[in-house]
Amino acid sequence: MPNTFHGKGNLADAPTLKAVIVGGKERKVAEMRVMFDEYSYDEATKEYVQDGGFWMGVSIWDQRGEDAARLLRKGCRVSVDGSLRQFMYTVDGTDQKVPGYQVIADDINLSMGRIESVTYKAKREASQ
Repeated sequence: MPNTFHGKGNLADAPTLKAVIVGGKERKVAEMRVMFDEYSYDEATKEYVQDGGFWMGVSIWDQRGEDAARLLRKGCRVSVDGSLRQFMYTVDGTDQKVPGYQVIADDINLSMGRIESVTYKAKREASQ
């Protein structure tokens, strides 16, 4: 089964763009923190209700990372598709895992639902 992740959430801050050397070549990576939503089904109302959420780091590489750093801002609603990774590092010859996971994004899309609903609400209030 492939390792895939799909989630929608809000950016904690604007993405930071970094240049790193990978295999002797310079590559760009945009890093950000996203609060992903969690929902549960309420049997009484027969609707899904937001139950909180969880924070995760998200990285996106190369041209898509540069575009994300240029276009996204704190609070933007995004949809993230990618894979989960747990990173390891070496201390005194022993491998250590970094606590938690990070999403290596293949694609990040700006979700316009919130912007559209605010626009429609403003139009409705103006017409009343």
